[in-house]
Amino acid sequence: MSEKPTLSVVIASLNGLQYIQACLASMSKQQGSIHAEILVADCVGPVVTDFIKAEYPDVRLIAFNERKSVPELRSAGILASTGDLIVMTEDHCIAPDNWFKSLVESHAKYDNPAIGGAVDNAATERLIDWAVYFCEYSNFISPVPDGIVHDLPGPNVSYKRSALEPMMDMLEAGYWETFLHQRLESLGYELRSDPSIVIWHKKHFTFGDFMSERFHYGRWFAGTRNEFTSPGKRLFYLAFSPLLPALVIKRLIQRVRSRGRHYGAFARCLPLIFIFTLAWAAGEFTGYATGPGTSVLKLS
Repeated sequence: MSEKPTLSVVIASLNGLQYIQACLASMSKQQGSIHAEILVADCVGPVVTDFIKAEYPDVRLIAFNERKSVPELRSAGILASTGDLIVMTEDHCIAPDNWFKSLVESHAKYDNPAIGGAVDNAATERLIDWAVYFCEYSNFISPVPDGIVHDLPGPNVSYKRSALEPMMDMLEAGYWETFLHQRLESLGYELRSDPSIVIWHKKHFTFGDFMSERFHYGRWFAGTRNEFTSPGKRLFYLAFSPLLPALVIKRLIQRVRSRGRHYGAFARCLPLIFIFTLAWAAGEFTGYATGPGTSVLKLS
């Protein structure tokens, strides 16, 4: 019988071969002798699954023939995992060679059931990719806080196995990490941020692709939030939606300023960011008014 792994690394794969190639290459170069199982939950198809079978036969592959959402892919991997620590990431992420080591050390040091780190930008050549990065990961620019937080990044979050039980129904139902972590906090658990745990995001978008993604992410978020919100508060959020761009821009400025990095890149892509926040606000308005629809399947 094989030894139980220390880490189970779950990779959601839905963006294509070039992304999973870079992601798995980084996983194969980790420091030390940490016993980790890699699980790839994929819905791209044979171009990815054939590559993994040929180049990484030890990777545990969970293949789907139809489109799946990111939460569904994560859930499939988590439910199949066997390690004491379960780590979530995505195919557009590249891990530095100390990633496994920093994860294990952090969980040995802290009792918190969920620990996350930073998501730094490795897609730095195009203005639009910087704009995407600020829209998606501004709260996780290095250095992230060292301590208790209320938000952890989906592509760089890890759980002690004991933390999964309170979230199992939501995992199986395909909820995103925002609502999983709210469940943990409602049960009295604290989420911890550790600046030593860093992963790199490297994904390329077109303007149209990200406009669509922002709209659908906003719609999914608002539509799912309806499940946990009173009718009165839902009506308030609906009415407030047109004011979201100003609030979002204010938060982004505060986050960039607090980290002391990327001022120039942020200033250059601020017009793009503003346009993307309009798409998000339209999505939230639609979600509060009509529900999430199938928007979760349009996110990558």
